[in-house]
Amino acid sequence: MIELRDITKIYTRGSVTFTALKDISFNINKGDYCTVVGSSGAGKSTLLNIIAGLVHPDSGNIYYNRSDIYQQKAGDLNNYRRKRLGFVFQQFYLMPYLTVAENIRLACHNKQHAGKLDFYLGKFSLSGMGNKYPSELSVGEKQRTAFIRAIISEPEMLLADEPAGNLDPGNRSVLMNLIGEYHKNGGTVILVTHDPSMSEHSNISITLEKGMIQNNTMRVPSTQK
Repeated sequence: MIELRDITKIYTRGSVTFTALKDISFNINKGDYCTVVGSSGAGKSTLLNIIAGLVHPDSGNIYYNRSDIYQQKAGDLNNYRRKRLGFVFQQFYLMPYLTVAENIRLACHNKQHAGKLDFYLGKFSLSGMGNKYPSELSVGEKQRTAFIRAIISEPEMLLADEPAGNLDPGNRSVLMNLIGEYHKNGGTVILVTHDPSMSEHSNISITLEKGMIQNNTMRVPSTQK
């Protein structure tokens, strides 16, 4: 499904260069749950943004279903991002001037997706909150709103960038259960985090250090043993 081959990304600021990623190669198949673990500056977010088609690598190739995403036309790359991927971020990135319902509808590609809005609001304990604004929500409610926005268009892959970094233990547990349910229903998950314990339920665990893979483990997650 996703193949990374010798991905390298170098940032330059003035006379200073920084290698964010160096010769990164691995595969992710449909239905995998991959956790990328590393400390701050290890290259995790850069890796996720390259997979998302947001940051062009300096060298190497990334294939989605055997097609190099960075060799595609701009329109095809946009469709890859919009229709194949869902995003969950640490900061939620809800539009403050839009209601809960309006924020979620931004991710809907058709009337069929939009028609599931009330179902998801009820499923995630947000019934009656569709007309509220982000400033009126608790952290947990913002988190669940952002998650609905990520999955309502039924993406093939869910990309999560430190999704639980700002959450208390209770809301963290809720979020991880939601991601687990998405995966159980056939979705592919790529999650980056500084916390090794978040790889507990993944079948692929990759450790990044200074932009290089230090460990790549494939295993049966505890929930499937």
